[in-house]
Amino acid sequence: MFIQVRNVEEELREAAKKRAAELGVDLSTYVKTLIRRDVKRPSMASWLDEVTAEPIGQSFDVAEAIREARDERDEQMRRNLGDAG
Repeated sequence: MFIQVRNVEEELREAAKKRAAELGVDLSTYVKTLIRRDVKRPSMASWLDEVTAEPIGQSFDVAEAIREARDERDEQMRRNLGDAG
């Protein structure tokens, strides 16, 4: 299967190539990993429905929650890139 993306700005393409190189993979593997990760996630509407379904009973540290989510995302990306080779 082949997917072609047209009209990608040079700056964006170069930034993606740089990120892929930093992760030790080629651009194709990097882009496939991004697509896999995105389609596994719920849509924003689904996520909002889930989040608002049950109110949170206690306060929490938003900054810490964001850090944890980013760490989880980065770890998932590393695992996906390791499996995508």
